[in-house]
Amino acid sequence: MNDSSAPSLSPGDQLIGHIRGFWISQIIHAIARLGVADRFASGPRTSDEVAPEVKAHAEGLYRLLRGAASVGLMQEMAPRTFALTPMGQLLRSDVPGSMREMALGLCDRSHWLPWGQLAEAIRTNHSTTRAALGTDIWEYFASHPEEGTLFAKTMGALTQRIASEVPRLHDFSGYGRVADVGGSQGVLLEAVLRAHPSCQGILFDLPPVIEGARARIESVGLANRIKLVGGSFFEPVIPAAEAYLVKHIIHDWDDAPATTILRHIHQGAPQGARLILVERVMSDEGLNSTMPLMDLNMLVMADGRERTAHEFQVLLEGTGWQFERITPAQSGMVSLIEARRG
Repeated sequence: MNDSSAPSLSPGDQLIGHIRGFWISQIIHAIARLGVADRFASGPRTSDEVAPEVKAHAEGLYRLLRGAASVGLMQEMAPRTFALTPMGQLLRSDVPGSMREMALGLCDRSHWLPWGQLAEAIRTNHSTTRAALGTDIWEYFASHPEEGTLFAKTMGALTQRIASEVPRLHDFSGYGRVADVGGSQGVLLEAVLRAHPSCQGILFDLPPVIEGARARIESVGLANRIKLVGGSFFEPVIPAAEAYLVKHIIHDWDDAPATTILRHIHQGAPQGARLILVERVMSDEGLNSTMPLMDLNMLVMADGRERTAHEFQVLLEGTGWQFERITPAQSGMVSLIEARRG
């Protein structure tokens, strides 16, 4: 039941909350970066106890935890004694559904600095990453391997949240080989292969990414079912498969490079092969959920864009694919956009 007597925030108070929203992002990032949440896994502790374990100043950590309590991440049980809330638990590294790596990746300088120049991105309709970081985001990650690995893990964490839905939305059992193009750590491909034991997999990504994924593929026991292939989807070297998974790749690019990617997959695909894009689909009004915010993120970070169903259909049919259908996932986080090579 709604409490009609509860005071509502004035427009000014609401705006102030949005203006200082970046404070909250950086509180979350600091907790993730310092590994603070893991230190509270067993229950309430004092900031003085935890400070040396995370190599922080005791007073500084107390002030961080007090700030985190003000936004629902911690609860102050007694003076200077804190416990994690259910939301704060998700910043632990050892819990199902952990969002720690996401907090690290999306609040780090690789995203933070380009977003600081949003007005310039709007003025030019181009990414500000090169101006902020000295290069585009992909070259930046290649020359900063620690941050590149962090980004790959962030994408893996995002993929983990939807991976189990994809094999339920599409029947992969009839395919001998499923290629995950730009598949990073292979999280989505792993989910498909576990659901369909008869399938073999191909993980295709840039050579340094593939080398970084090798240990993970071995650790999950799929080295004998996944062929690791290094290459660029901007070159016509994509291996043949009966089905191609392409998750959150096309939205990284504007229409011209996206067209190149889709054409190269088409060139490598045998007759009748299926293409399955795993993407968000924006409503024609562009007002659903957080899609307009994600679209801005793609502009700032990579000259990419989110697309409507019609825009996906035009893009696919313009690159030789026969558009078939769009199936939304139950979670609402993504849709499967399916096409076939005629």
